[in-house]
Amino acid sequence: MPRGRPNAEAGADPRTNKTEAVRQAMEALGYGAQPLEIQKHIKDNFGLDIGTNMISSYKSSLRKRAGMKGRLKKRGRPKKTDAVSAAPAAPSYHDAVPWKDLRTIKEIAGRIGRKGLRELVELLD
Repeated sequence: MPRGRPNAEAGADPRTNKTEAVRQAMEALGYGAQPLEIQKHIKDNFGLDIGTNMISSYKSSLRKRAGMKGRLKKRGRPKKTDAVSAAPAAPSYHDAVPWKDLRTIKEIAGRIGRKGLRELVELLD
């Protein structure tokens, strides 16, 4: 028996076509239905036993054909809002003197030595 695309009559029967059974279950339960809910609906209405992994695969391909995005909810850490990022951060010890200034002081200390740097600081007091 050759394998290929079934004709229109055989492809529309949810008792023989698992994709059609999943499509009808998703139409009945909604696109947000979980694979376990779809599995129970298909078992009760069509008498087919389809695994949840296969249902998930069919569901994602049907959602893609319908023009829907893959995930309903974005995963991961939420982005910072403007209200959170606009609030000024409390100054820490490192913010008191910028790193650029510390590098300049180290450069001066390298040129005139530690003793000369101490004399310079005493002169500024």
